[in-house]
Amino acid sequence: MIITRRAAGLMALGALPALAQGEAMRIVAAFPPGAALDGVARLLADGASRGTVERLRGTAVVDNRPGANGNIAAAQVARAPADGRTLLLAIDTTFSLNPHLYANPGFDFARDLGPVAIAGTFPLALLVNPASGITDLAGLAAAARARPLLYASGGNGSPGHLAMEALRASLGLPPAAFEHVPFRGNAEALTALIAGQVGVGFLAVGGGADFVRDGRLRGLAVSGTRRMAMLPEAPTVAELGQPGFDVRFAFVLVAPRGLPAEVRRDWAGLVAAVMAQPAARERLEGWGVDPEAGGPAEAAAWIAAAGERWGRIARDTGMRVG
Repeated sequence: MIITRRAAGLMALGALPALAQGEAMRIVAAFPPGAALDGVARLLADGASRGTVERLRGTAVVDNRPGANGNIAAAQVARAPADGRTLLLAIDTTFSLNPHLYANPGFDFARDLGPVAIAGTFPLALLVNPASGITDLAGLAAAARARPLLYASGGNGSPGHLAMEALRASLGLPPAAFEHVPFRGNAEALTALIAGQVGVGFLAVGGGADFVRDGRLRGLAVSGTRRMAMLPEAPTVAELGQPGFDVRFAFVLVAPRGLPAEVRRDWAGLVAAVMAQPAARERLEGWGVDPEAGGPAEAAAWIAAAGERWGRIARDTGMRVG
């Protein structure tokens, strides 16, 4: 008998009690262990295992599948049954940017996957090496006008790449004012910035705060709408004369297309419950993540708005991977 994805999803309503009997659920994480996204995935898996939402009670594991800006993980989950046992946690750019960045990302978001929840958002910190002589945003713009300014990111199409190009556009600088130097992840980018191989980078707040405190880096600004507790002295870019500048990214939980609405609501409820727990919020703050939560509609709206924004940036800059 051939069972379609839609039929399998409907059958899953009857299969939900199997989750309570111990059948493992899997959260596929699009980043390696140690990353903030991995930490959020483990908070959600722990919440499911503890029975935070009764209908999801059961063993839940995290399966790390990093690579290709989330494409590897997304393609795997796109092929999974829509039964509520396999979900994907990724940065929203996997769905909003990758269709513009890759000729063939390996999945079609509209066809293969559906949004379940927003599981935290995060800004980035604009960091400079003190040896660069850059002490503020005006100085950064002046340096870029004098000669191309090398900046680090965690890779082509990474949040740091996008945030810097958004800043360049906000400052009214031409594409040639900044020269992108991609690295294999945030940690390598930070190392290069500390070593002075590059002068500046928009990087994770959690990764860079310690180096600002010990003087190896200078924090010029944060990309979100408010100052961060980890970098209290760093103003927002909007405070520095760029009103309306708001570059944040979301961790988004998605599932194979066809997941029954009841199961989707259960997973969204789990995310909201975990994000509200004081212990989880404390850990999220330590990773530079805001404990924002939203259901399927909010996640879909975030991805759509980000797709419009980053698609325009990709077209204007010729951003492309393959």
